[in-house]
Amino acid sequence: MKQKSLFTTTLFLITSIVFAQPNWTNQNTGIATTLHSIHFGDIYHGCAVGSDGKIITTNNSGKTWTAQISGVTDPLRGVCYTNSSNIIAVGENGKIISSSNNGVDWIQKNSGSVEDLQGVAFANDTIGWAIGLNGTIKYTSDGGNTWLSQTVSNPVNLFSISVINENTAFAVGYMGMVPSGKVVKTVDGGNTWTILNPGGMTLYGTHFINDQKGWAVGNTGTIIHTENGGDTWTSQTSPTTETLKDVHFINDSTGWIVGTNGTYLYTENSGLDWESVNTLHNINMNKIFFINEYRGWTCGNVGRVQYTRKSEEICLVTVDSLIGRNKVIWERILGQGTSYYNVYKYSIGNNYDSIGYVPFDNMSEFIDQSSTPATNSNRYKISAVDSMGNESDLSPYHETMNLQIGQGIPATTVLLSWSEYKDESGRFIPSAYSIFRGNTPENLGIHVNLPGINISYNDLNVTENMFYYISVVKSTPCYPTSSAKEVGGPYGSSFSNMEENTYIDDFVDFAIYQKINCYPNPMITFTQISIPNWEPCNKNSDAMVYVKDISGKTVQSYSLSQNSNSQFMMGLNGLQITLQRNNLKSGIYFIELTSSTNNDGKTYRGKLVVE
Repeated sequence: MKQKSLFTTTLFLITSIVFAQPNWTNQNTGIATTLHSIHFGDIYHGCAVGSDGKIITTNNSGKTWTAQISGVTDPLRGVCYTNSSNIIAVGENGKIISSSNNGVDWIQKNSGSVEDLQGVAFANDTIGWAIGLNGTIKYTSDGGNTWLSQTVSNPVNLFSISVINENTAFAVGYMGMVPSGKVVKTVDGGNTWTILNPGGMTLYGTHFINDQKGWAVGNTGTIIHTENGGDTWTSQTSPTTETLKDVHFINDSTGWIVGTNGTYLYTENSGLDWESVNTLHNINMNKIFFINEYRGWTCGNVGRVQYTRKSEEICLVTVDSLIGRNKVIWERILGQGTSYYNVYKYSIGNNYDSIGYVPFDNMSEFIDQSSTPATNSNRYKISAVDSMGNESDLSPYHETMNLQIGQGIPATTVLLSWSEYKDESGRFIPSAYSIFRGNTPENLGIHVNLPGINISYNDLNVTENMFYYISVVKSTPCYPTSSAKEVGGPYGSSFSNMEENTYIDDFVDFAIYQKINCYPNPMITFTQISIPNWEPCNKNSDAMVYVKDISGKTVQSYSLSQNSNSQFMMGLNGLQITLQRNNLKSGIYFIELTSSTNNDGKTYRGKLVVE
């Protein structure tokens, strides 16, 4: 059975509770001191604080960290940027210190308290709160220069605060000899604080995404959630009994929790399901912070800082119809300081080799000039590199399909089978395949639509040459862009390369094409075409050679009448033609030789790739 290869792509979005969470990688801080809190003012500038008054800062997203002199020796428990350069840190014995130059220099402020301060957060450049033990709440309206006391009716020990705006904030902790989890809330800028009773034990971390929806975490794997501003709380199922120290949501559905013994929990459905990700054993993680949906950091004991960067993922892979090469397409994420994208292709040994890069300002697509989609499928990944040299994790791979075409029994049956399209994240599967066919490259139409569970099809009663490719429709089109405000696409469908069945069967009178061979193929400067068993042309032969592009348009033509061109000659193996490239552009072409006066009027056809 004769085999041919056909490549195509399919992408369809589905929902799954098997989450494709980003990876966390260690950053070298150069210290072994326990770090209690971490915060960033922008994607590059960050600060972490810890025991013994230790402070470290970064100006390159954590690629390198620098130890700073804080001027205090008390443990620092909380840190917060009020803008891109001003930082406030709080700690035990009422310590509050500030920096106006990204942590290089620090000044101690008067808190008016000797209680241990555990957390700090700001609503804007000027208004913020610091909270601590024994119901300590400190308020500033001048960016942290001066601090005033606010009161709560009972001495709740507070460990974490989430600020929504200049009026609304939530803080969590516990109260009593037998710890009972408590939440305190203000909706009037701290003039009054209301104690809420969600139940459970000590609460250590909280995060609200608006004035209604929030989470709190604590001892023995406690996770609680509210949808009405804390009036009522619902327990969420936790996959761990470790102490959970902090929680952060990057949108209303995707969130992270960290805790003791290297606990990382992840959700993509607002906490209905939490997946345990154990990345650090015997390391207690104390704080987690995301500057945006794509970049986050955690900190813990022994100076541990971890970083994650979620970046662009492949949106679609298709075949460029003009040059017959794989095209990788993605949509840019703005505001991440991206300098360029790396494109990777799977090689042997489960390795991915870099095959090129695309500057951020260019159109967000890449053509793999080395690909041969007619013969094999390929897996691709991409990554983003920012101006500081930080490279994101490689995206989930996308693997193209490969179609095999064979001749069945009876010979009028064409067998088509293909491997499924694969997306490593598991978020995309094909819901349907469209098989296109036609007797010329330019008139292909949908022959049949198949459910996505099908990976084969028998085309019956085929009595002439047919071209085939497969297409799938992406539910949400891809829009590659460039910094020149150009928009590509939209790419709503992905098409395979075009292949045809050219079967010759002595028992079936097919009006099909006979074979033309080309070598070298792909062609760079010239190729030699050979046509076996061609009968010599006579003077009055009407034989013609046509070179057609993939749309069917004739781009070159030659007459084979006797002595019309010295590049045509008869050899022992039939007609041979030397074809010069001339002005042929890179791409796929079809070579046809037709004659009504030679060889029983048969048409000869071959495919030529020009590089």
